[in-house]
Amino acid sequence: MAIDRRDIIQILRDENDLLKARNRQISKKLAGSQQAFRVLNQLCDKAQSISDTYSSAEELSNVLRQLLEIVLHASDIENGSLLLIDELANELEFVAVVGESREYLINQRISMETGLVGETIHSGQPVLYSDVRSSRVWSKAIDENLNFRTQSLMCVPLKNRDAIIGAIEVVNHVDDVPFDEHDLDILMVSTRMVGLALERVEAITMALESE
Repeated sequence: MAIDRRDIIQILRDENDLLKARNRQISKKLAGSQQAFRVLNQLCDKAQSISDTYSSAEELSNVLRQLLEIVLHASDIENGSLLLIDELANELEFVAVVGESREYLINQRISMETGLVGETIHSGQPVLYSDVRSSRVWSKAIDENLNFRTQSLMCVPLKNRDAIIGAIEVVNHVDDVPFDEHDLDILMVSTRMVGLALERVEAITMALESE
């Protein structure tokens, strides 16, 4: 059976459109990776310079907020939280929040059993959900209180040396594309560097208290 010349041309056009779309996706991923590397270098510089800028315990909240902002910028995310464990109260405190929920969440406390962040703390493993509604432990209470819609979510345990001291939780890409393993890798590296920065903060705080 002979193939119509117009069919061949249309097939070639469709194939060309597909290749262009793939090239756009690859270019976007490459640009994202380049941005992530630049921001991770910035995070490393920030961790190294803490001793030059951090002079009192009262400045800790500003340091944490700046670190969180850098982490979010690495993956084009606008909403995220840094939570630290209060072992005496068995609670997690929102010590740094960036995004729409900041005024509501900052300094709020939740049980260490709450939602995906609680799961991350207890398991010591990162979690990634492209759709949080597929998780049986995700808590929708914050979304309901803020009239916010969480679509995708990542949460990574925050460590000081080998001990888990909290977690960093981020929600929703700016372009609403679900998170993937590439995003999780960036967040894991970023969170590890935040942990190193907090080690420096702890050392400086102890030195100031001993003076």
